[in-house]
Amino acid sequence: MKYRFIRILNSVEDVIKALKTKISIKPHVLKVNVVKSVGYFAAENIYASFDYPPYHRSAVDGFAVRAEDVSSASQFNPAVLKLIGFMHTNDTPEKYIVKKGECVEVTTGAPLPLGANAIVMAEYAKKLSNSEVEIMKPVAPWDNVSLKGEDVRKGQLIVRKGEVIKPWHVGLLATLNIVEIKVFDRLKASVLGVGDELIPLGSKIEPGKIVSSTMYLVKAFLSELGVNVVYTEIVPDEVEVISLKVREALSKSDVVFTTGGTSVGLRDFTVEAVKKLNPDFFLHGVAIKPGKPMAVATVKGKPVFMLSGYPVATFTELIAVFEPIYYSIYGSKIPPKPTIKGRLVRRVYVEPGIRGYVRVKVFKKNNEVLIEPLMVTGSGILSTLIEGNGLLIVPENVEGYDEGDEVEVILTNPIGE
Repeated sequence: MKYRFIRILNSVEDVIKALKTKISIKPHVLKVNVVKSVGYFAAENIYASFDYPPYHRSAVDGFAVRAEDVSSASQFNPAVLKLIGFMHTNDTPEKYIVKKGECVEVTTGAPLPLGANAIVMAEYAKKLSNSEVEIMKPVAPWDNVSLKGEDVRKGQLIVRKGEVIKPWHVGLLATLNIVEIKVFDRLKASVLGVGDELIPLGSKIEPGKIVSSTMYLVKAFLSELGVNVVYTEIVPDEVEVISLKVREALSKSDVVFTTGGTSVGLRDFTVEAVKKLNPDFFLHGVAIKPGKPMAVATVKGKPVFMLSGYPVATFTELIAVFEPIYYSIYGSKIPPKPTIKGRLVRRVYVEPGIRGYVRVKVFKKNNEVLIEPLMVTGSGILSTLIEGNGLLIVPENVEGYDEGDEVEVILTNPIGE
């Protein structure tokens, strides 16, 4: 046996671009109740079938008037109007017709009665009796009125195909009385932990054995994204067995992940095993740190992501390569992540041509945001993901940042003091 060194590191952009052209997954389309659609990707453009609000309505409690009848009203010269009734939210605009010198008392959300074109807020009016009201402030036409279609116009695009359904979408879709929508089914994934030393969670830990924690990290990462992990298994360091298990996993799922066995060690067999499946596309080595030994392949259009056995490297590989691919499968874009700018308290160096993913701790001191790099080496130091609350991405064309430089980081947890 001899070491198999990775000679070429491919840029993240090149890896993603190549994978997009080779993956042929087409998620199934489902019809789901709109209340249960949160987290799914929309499989169609959804348009409003009517205006909302469907009629002009009051935005405040007060009195519906003709603006011209109160144009000169003031506290010292109030306009006196005839009160002809009261309208609640469940009334229709046709209940009253406001004529010259008349008004209707309305509650917030009530339809604007016919003939009226403005609302005087209740605090600028005074009831003299059940049939007369003093108005002490003028209003312009359409003051305090929510106009018909002000929220949504008929034919307006509500949800775009490929967009992730959020709770606010559900609220608006329900407002428009849309009961079911078409969504893309969740991807099915398998995750294989490769290594003779690995044992399942909950097993007795004996000398030479460790829990397959990276496999569980991958499963959790996928679950949070909305991927349905249908199969997990620990596989020994044997080429034929790894190859067989990846083949079986491909038959059960849309995408397969392996953890471990991608580096240059004498017992790293995952890359060789996947090559035995005669992939349509294969690439080994990505210009990211940590995570350079990552490999990717497609077998009959289904992707296989060969990830590091080290958890932090795996986490980097997932966010750098898999996440963009995942959203592209649905014709979507990665949602923006919260970021913050701050001052580095220590120098960060990343070798040229490599995209660095540096775990950092973001905190405030004397009203200043400070950013402390954590372990910049050690792709197995999972505790840095817990200790840290941010991720500093160093572009390939930058060797690093000096102490005192202002940088922008992605927040992964709240900022401490």
